[in-house]
Amino acid sequence: MGILIAGAGPSGLVLANVLAGHGIPFRIVDRKPGPVRESRAAIVHVRTLELLALLGLRERAMAQGVPVLAAEVYERGRKAAELPLAAGPAAAPLALSQDRTERLLVEGLAERGRAVEWNTELLSWDGAAAVLRGPDGAEERMAARWLVGADGASSRVRHALGLGFAGKTYQQTGLLADVTTDTSPPPGILRLNLTRGGFMGTLDLGDGRLRLFGAIPPGMTVASDVSAAVSHEAYARVSLAEIQRFQDLFVVGAKVTGIEWTALFRVHSRMAERFRSGNAFLVGDAAHIHSPAGGQGMNLGIGDAVNLGWKLALVAAGRADERLLDSYEAERLPVARTVLRGTDRGFALEATPSPALTWLRAHVATRLVGPVLRLGAARERVARLFSQTWITYRDSPIVSGPGSGPGLGPGERASPGTAPPEPRHHLLAPSPADRDHAAAMLAGHPLDVRVHLRPGADRLVRLIRPDGHVGFVGPLDSLPAYLEEVYGAVR
Repeated sequence: MGILIAGAGPSGLVLANVLAGHGIPFRIVDRKPGPVRESRAAIVHVRTLELLALLGLRERAMAQGVPVLAAEVYERGRKAAELPLAAGPAAAPLALSQDRTERLLVEGLAERGRAVEWNTELLSWDGAAAVLRGPDGAEERMAARWLVGADGASSRVRHALGLGFAGKTYQQTGLLADVTTDTSPPPGILRLNLTRGGFMGTLDLGDGRLRLFGAIPPGMTVASDVSAAVSHEAYARVSLAEIQRFQDLFVVGAKVTGIEWTALFRVHSRMAERFRSGNAFLVGDAAHIHSPAGGQGMNLGIGDAVNLGWKLALVAAGRADERLLDSYEAERLPVARTVLRGTDRGFALEATPSPALTWLRAHVATRLVGPVLRLGAARERVARLFSQTWITYRDSPIVSGPGSGPGLGPGERASPGTAPPEPRHHLLAPSPADRDHAAAMLAGHPLDVRVHLRPGADRLVRLIRPDGHVGFVGPLDSLPAYLEEVYGAVR
């Protein structure tokens, strides 16, 4: 009854860390020789940092990255507004390049006694066993009851399962570049420059590199074949001369002096029709790809991995019924759909070729953005949108409780400090008597629930899942029925 993870990008590595933390046997393979070397996805959002805390990796991530405390919005080079993104460094998104994120996750896996099998590819899977080809070209057959496709936008697993990947490819081309400048940018600031060509931006990566991002400016030419960027994962390069020619659209008060990495690419918005097919699952880019607007992609995939990971761990260990796995798609597919819808709108406004919308963006939006972002409610909404702390599972088939009332509701995210950052179940009891009763009731339960005293006005208990979301809200005597329905009978 093995588990095979195909793909060792951020999503696959997080899933592997979750399973390893639960002591579940698995293998993780990747055709690449090792972690990526490019910066690629360069921002880790607040919700993702909370998930990394469950793996014991949050502090190390913060030590390697730069907290992004505010976003500055410029109108064709003139500062129009500033938007705080956090109350302080401990609750801020993090500028952390993907190569560093992947190395951090590989290190965490090694500390749990596990490792990625690099230069190893999945050839086939029949629902019970997989055929792998190793670095020496030899083929091997392994028992694999469960398969997880974490193998990127061109996922072989998704293709083999015959799952559709519907969506669209934008005509506009996106640009990412890691550059050096003659003036050090202010640390912890995300800058957005709203121009006639759209939103262009910069982000300090904290090691002398400045990330440039946005839609390619009209008139930019490149030596590379742009058609190479049409595929889901291909990149094309941009010269230093071209970056310097358009640097005023990106950089405020500095000159680009060098380039370390560029990526010119077509933007796709696609989502798999299913995230599960039998005992096979899709996570990350294998399940959904979209515009890089808002830096949501890698963070969304990590959320997939944590959601699937704790459920798969319980089922594989015999601590929960297999029907628990049905909730992965039920919970994550609507979240992905919402994120894709939002990034589509953002990129359409950012890069639309429509003359009418271009005029509105240039003459109206540039004048409205400052006054709007000075409104407290608007600032809070924008910060929450990008942080992914808005994600809830209120409509999930495995959450239960009243939909309104004081305190945390079913499916909601429990804020940091509500329960210890551990990938396990926690029960919050409103009184010492309930705490003691709950501890006796749950002694020996396969979920291994930790019980904590948390006084509340409604006298209800709350079960916090290993991913930090509330699974159950209700009277203590209703908890056993909920646990049997969702996880299976107490054994």
